[in-house]
This record gives sequence, C-alpha cells and structure tokens, in this order.
Amino acid sequence: MTLRKGMLLASAAAVAVVLNIVLFASAALLSRDRPVRQTSTPPVSVNLVTLKPATPPPPEKKREIPKPKPKPRMDFTPELSRPSLRGPAPLDIQVRIDPALFAGGPEHGEFIFNSGDLDQPPRKVVQTAPIYPYKARQRNLEGFVKVKMLVRADGSVGEVSVMDAHPKGLFDSAALKAVPQWRFQPGVIDGQAVPSWVVTTIRFTLND
Repeated sequence: MTLRKGMLLASAAAVAVVLNIVLFASAALLSRDRPVRQTSTPPVSVNLVTLKPATPPPPEKKREIPKPKPKPRMDFTPELSRPSLRGPAPLDIQVRIDPALFAGGPEHGEFIFNSGDLDQPPRKVVQTAPIYPYKARQRNLEGFVKVKMLVRADGSVGEVSVMDAHPKGLFDSAALKAVPQWRFQPGVIDGQAVPSWVVTTIRFTLND
C-alpha cells in the first residue's frame, strides 16, 4: 500500500516536470517568432552652428561744440565822432557877409553884429566920465550900471539901454547921459568897419 502511494507521487512529479518543460519551450518559440515593437522615436539630425559673439555697439561720439568764427580784423581804426555840447566853433561855419549891405543906420533896417562875429571888436577912443548923482554922494552910496550900446560903423554911439543896475534906478540916468558921448574905433569884418553891439559895466565909486 505504501509502495503504491510512492509510485503515484513519483508519477505526478514527473508529469509536472514535463509540463513545465513544455511550457518553457513554447514560450521560447513564441518570443522568437514575434517581432519586437520599437517604442522609441526615430533619431532627429541636429546641425550644430557656432554663433559669432555679438558685436559691441560703436562708442558714442562726443558732440563737438562749434568754435566761434574769428571776427574779421580791421586794418584801420574808425574815427568815432563824439557829440559836442557846445555850439559850432567860429571856424566850423564861415559866413561872409558884405558889410557894404549894412551901411545905413539902425533906423534904416541896419544889420548889427555881435562882438563874437567880428574880426576885431570895437575899442574906446573917448570916454566921458558920468556925473555922480548928488543923492548917492550924500548917502555915500556906490553902485554900477550895466549897459548895452550900439557902436556905429563911424565909431559913434547910437541906441543905449540898461541891462542891470545896483541900486536900482539910482545911477541909471547918469549912465544914459554919459555913454552917448563916447567914441569908439568900430568893429571890423574883412577889413570893413561894421556896426555892432557892445556891453559894458559903468561903476560908480566915491573917491577920497
């Protein structure tokens, strides 16, 4: 009985071994005939390109400030005239008037020159002293009278007027009586005697 069980177990083990061998053999055949599936993607060709380093930007140019143009040099010095506050000098404007046109007296529209217009001013030849007023002498008063007179071309005195006096009205009459008696060497223009105005001051002083 025991021997029979042992034989059955040995037979079962042998059958199991055979089945395992068959299974492994069939699995090997199946794996050999079945194509292997590729799961990877085909390789892609890549061209490597060497890039040149970036060119740095050119340096910024400094802005040049334009130099001022040189001023033209003048070969001469201009003469700048200055305004004068004075009137024109006698030599600036020369006016020659024929004295023969004014040979008449003042009452005939005679042109009378001023002292500054003459080549030679009048000069006294005869001077009569005025009479000292009695009232002024009694009061021991002194003074003056400034007169303007016309000296004619013949040297005589024409019109006489009082310009100023001190004291007022005290010596005026005496001066107006004395001056017309005076005589002059008349004023001259271009060698010709002409009438002219003369201004003079007569002083009245007390003598010891």
